[in-house]
Amino acid sequence: MNWTRTVLDGFAIAAYSNLFAGFVALYRPRLMFPCYLPAIIKAAKDPPTGVENRFYWLWICFGKLLPLLLYGAVSTVEGGTTGFWVLVLTAYIQWMMVNFCDLFFLDCWLIQRKAKSRFIIPGTEGHPGYGFNAWVKDYALPEYLLQWPFLMCPILAAAQAGLGLLIDIFW
Repeated sequence: MNWTRTVLDGFAIAAYSNLFAGFVALYRPRLMFPCYLPAIIKAAKDPPTGVENRFYWLWICFGKLLPLLLYGAVSTVEGGTTGFWVLVLTAYIQWMMVNFCDLFFLDCWLIQRKAKSRFIIPGTEGHPGYGFNAWVKDYALPEYLLQWPFLMCPILAAAQAGLGLLIDIFW
């Protein structure tokens, strides 16, 4: 396992993921409806449209996860890491880096401290769910300390390791 490459790739994946998500949310916060608290979504004047939901899921699958899985798999194999469980561990570390960078950079620093007003969904101004304590307690901690480490990271790590094995076999 190449630790330096694992950490650098983790930061590269996290940077792509967070910058892409941040730009989409700055462009039009409504496109990121699923990333907001249910109370905020419910308080919005207009519920998310089918087009907005479709954009979100297409963006998640093809604009975010697929490129990151491919990059992570290719880079890890190119760095000399082989074997399914080593690939899984490498990918898990990379996705946990994405998780923590998302928590600290996107949610705590950018959204809560620097550009809070730019991420507010129109019609939900002043909602208490945007407060730091409510956001962290009701959204960030359950997602980043439970959902990602125990569900998303293992699934993504297994998928990335599988891709890495296929690349290693056929490359």
